[in-house]
Amino acid sequence: MHNQTSRAACPFASLLLLAFATANFATGQDQIEGPIAIALDQASPDVVLYNEHVVFLSSPFLEGRLPGTRGMDIAREYVEHYFQQGGLQPAFVDEHGAPSFQQPFALSDSVALKEQSLSVAGQKQKDGQDFNFTGLGSDGQVEGELVFVGYGIHDGEDGYQGFPDDTDLSGKVAVCLRFEPMDDNGKSRWARRRWSSKSGFGGKLKALEGRGAAAVIIVNTPGADDARIDELLTVGGTSQMVNIPVMHMSTEAGVKMAEACGEDLMALRRKADLAGVVQPLGKSAHLVGKVEVTSLMAANVGGVLPGRGSLADEVLVLGAHLDHLGMGNFSSRDKANAGKKLHPGADDNASGVTAVMMIADRLVKDYAAMPADQPLRTIVFLALDAEESGLNGANYYVNNPLPGHKIEQHALMCNFDMIGRITNKRLSISGTGSAEGLDVWAQPYFERSPLDIVSQKGVTPNSDHYSFYRMDVPVLFGIIADFHDDYHTPRDVSAKLNRVDAVNTIYLFHDLLRGAAQRTEPFRFTKAGTGQRSGSRQASTPTGSDDREPITRDMIKVSFGIKPDYAGTGAGVYIEDVTVGKPAAEAGLQAGDRMIKWKGEVIEDMGAWMIFLTKCAPGDVVKVVVERDGKEIELDVTLVAREG
Repeated sequence: MHNQTSRAACPFASLLLLAFATANFATGQDQIEGPIAIALDQASPDVVLYNEHVVFLSSPFLEGRLPGTRGMDIAREYVEHYFQQGGLQPAFVDEHGAPSFQQPFALSDSVALKEQSLSVAGQKQKDGQDFNFTGLGSDGQVEGELVFVGYGIHDGEDGYQGFPDDTDLSGKVAVCLRFEPMDDNGKSRWARRRWSSKSGFGGKLKALEGRGAAAVIIVNTPGADDARIDELLTVGGTSQMVNIPVMHMSTEAGVKMAEACGEDLMALRRKADLAGVVQPLGKSAHLVGKVEVTSLMAANVGGVLPGRGSLADEVLVLGAHLDHLGMGNFSSRDKANAGKKLHPGADDNASGVTAVMMIADRLVKDYAAMPADQPLRTIVFLALDAEESGLNGANYYVNNPLPGHKIEQHALMCNFDMIGRITNKRLSISGTGSAEGLDVWAQPYFERSPLDIVSQKGVTPNSDHYSFYRMDVPVLFGIIADFHDDYHTPRDVSAKLNRVDAVNTIYLFHDLLRGAAQRTEPFRFTKAGTGQRSGSRQASTPTGSDDREPITRDMIKVSFGIKPDYAGTGAGVYIEDVTVGKPAAEAGLQAGDRMIKWKGEVIEDMGAWMIFLTKCAPGDVVKVVVERDGKEIELDVTLVAREG
């Protein structure tokens, strides 16, 4: 049944294969050491073809498939070539109304530093060493008198008042200390651990802008017990809060600036530790900060296998995200190599895109062999873009679906994300509860597969299928059942893939989609609950309840500002990174923390935390408990309105 010879791969993929002639090749659970030709000679034609695709898509030539790069453009062209060669029709139309395999969309605005300079008290500061222009404020060129404003906190604990009622900073450059009043040991006077919500940038900058400040220089506070005093913020690592320029100055440069003004920065700090201070420094500053904003474009790649008869208007979707992390530009789990070393993304998600291409080939042949009067659903095959940065490609498609069709006509979406590192034959398939009787209908297919299917009714929010699910489209999500540590690191390479069981996954989903295409009964959507995070994002043991109400983005009105680490196992929410200027960072949460309590309630998992978020409003102050280095730390987080 699954032994037919597949068509030959395109020449440049075959040439690339020769370049990897000394690589390891996985058959089943084992890797064969030695020339790859030996392993290929032992493999089925489908395994050989699978190998060629994943080797090419995860090669250094494609630069880690980061959106906006030449490598990602080539990856899209590669998939488009195979869709077209395999007999699919273009899924989209371009701006001129012509058929197109690509669906472009604006991903985001990219902000790059164009110019920065700072002179204080007649002394020119070294950019990148003494100071940085940040993205916390706007572009601008300002010259004005320096005024020390302590910590810039309007009102704090114990009656602390940062500014007299008549404070007027119009035209002035405010010099503001980082964090909040502290004791002789450099620790907060107001918080039992770390810092209170008053220490964040947002409240300070808005208070200073509201009093007329033309610009702000934030100084790393001398003596603060916080490792961040050795770091400078950048344009790219911050988000805008005010419409005045904001510079960030090192402690050493701040000390020299105070000396040039005839002051001692530590003495000024100690004043501010006790009470608000607004003190002219008698010198001026001249600063310039300019950025260049460019729009970053992305594009989905889509091909259509037209249906026929009474089922033709109903659409099945098979998708996988094509993008990855480039050089670990974001979300890398290898902090030492983040932004420095290629993240190939062989399992995540060259493995899934390869499956989409190969299943498309098989189904085109199936449709051609079926009787002309056989009713069949239309199938769209998608290589989705910008999943890693927030399901952007999938979100764009569900709002701009196949021309001539509405999203309501989409009967079922199947999604692959990391199917290349299956161990012990275990494949997780979630979403079986998203349509009436879907679990019962799918079970015979699961039983015929040589794979051990870990079936879950719930729908996880961690990949592209969730964009469809929140539009009431039933989904099935295939992903490895057992996580590996190479996820989002340079170690996610093609040599480690289990090609045989990836091909077994292809056979399974080919059969599922072939059956779904012919099924006369409609797929009736039901709410399946959030379930658990599976596969690459979480160990396979369920932690959440499948009867939870699914959470959609529009149900959450607040911004928190963390990037969850889906590799974490156990209860709680593991934090991979925090966004500077957002509530979590402002309250003192850090990368590596595990959030375990929210307003006194235990956080079971990501799904439970999202439910908590739906009950919060902008301005709420939430007590959060995190585990850090084996200790529990309580922090107050002031939530803000979610953008967009």
